[in-house]
Amino acid sequence: MRLLLALSWAFLLVAAQAAGPVQIDILYDNTSIRPDLEADWGFAALVSIGGHRVLLDTGANDGVFMKNLKAMGVDPASIEHLVISHEHGDHTGAVAQLSQLNPKMKVHRPVLNQGPFQVVPGVYSTGALPGPAVEQALAVETPKGLVVITGCSHPGVVALVEAAEKQRNANSVRLLIGGYHLLKMDAGQIQGVIAGLKRLNVREAVATHCSGDLATKMFRDAFGPGPGAGAGRHIILE
Repeated sequence: MRLLLALSWAFLLVAAQAAGPVQIDILYDNTSIRPDLEADWGFAALVSIGGHRVLLDTGANDGVFMKNLKAMGVDPASIEHLVISHEHGDHTGAVAQLSQLNPKMKVHRPVLNQGPFQVVPGVYSTGALPGPAVEQALAVETPKGLVVITGCSHPGVVALVEAAEKQRNANSVRLLIGGYHLLKMDAGQIQGVIAGLKRLNVREAVATHCSGDLATKMFRDAFGPGPGAGAGRHIILE
């Protein structure tokens, strides 16, 4: 009986953690919202959920990444998983140093035709999609809906969101945040991307890193300001 009670309490504790708020911290971006954090071309975001920490990408420069990581109060040893969105240098710059500091951290690189998988409970890879660069994104389950975090969206941000919704059997996305790689697109092309995301019922979309100034403005007009971008951004999702 005592064993059953202990197991029941353990199950309730895990369930409570899973149902708790999800935290997303932008560690590396082209802009910064704090004077003690350096802005640089690249992207990295940390997801904290149910006692787990999952990092997407490491930016371009290991010195900048480690400086920002320390300023954000993140112990490298606390990161259990590193998911690399794609193998471009502006997303992999600190992989070697971080792996050296935290040899227990599991590194998940994108492999063509690799299907979706669970990273930790509540955090999933979309699987690697083909494109100018083979890329995966993160799908994060929060108490109020799905969140999708992208690195550069080389296969297309609409395709990545479609993959996330299909995998998690979702018909909407609470928040889409990351790089959309729309730098070379004109207003008409960007509007087509926005329409595709609206069709997928994306409620908020925050453009970071490689999205481009025009796309950033158009996304803000279409989806509202959302929680914002920039290194130092701390997002709590109840």
